[in-house]
Amino acid sequence: MNELELVFYIVPQPHQSFRFAKNGRKYKPKKIVQYQDYIKRLTKDQLPEGWTPIPSGSSIIVEYVEYSYAYLKSTAKKYRTGKIPKTTKPDLQDNLNKALFDALEGIVYEQDQNIVEIKSMKKYYSDNNYIKMKICY
Repeated sequence: MNELELVFYIVPQPHQSFRFAKNGRKYKPKKIVQYQDYIKRLTKDQLPEGWTPIPSGSSIIVEYVEYSYAYLKSTAKKYRTGKIPKTTKPDLQDNLNKALFDALEGIVYEQDQNIVEIKSMKKYYSDNNYIKMKICY
């Protein structure tokens, strides 16, 4: 089984469903579009030379996804030890993963529906903002 590890030094952004304009048309907020474009650029820089997306129909297992937020300014320095669980919004299961996995579609894999398992997901505060993930295919 092949492995791919990716690290993005960026503030994790949640993505809710499409929004609707006054005329009833669906759209993605500009902030999310820019976030996903930036993840795409960071991903292309990390992929091995000659990378082709994992074809549809292949099983993809995500070993782990870690969403790390920089400590809040209000957190005293004496409490900034290691990784502190982040229990506030956004929701881990859906909103954070949606933006990330949609951005990787077409670059790392052809379809995100081929992700059959996510073994570990974590959301916490640490020294830096980043997203780290490992994919097995």
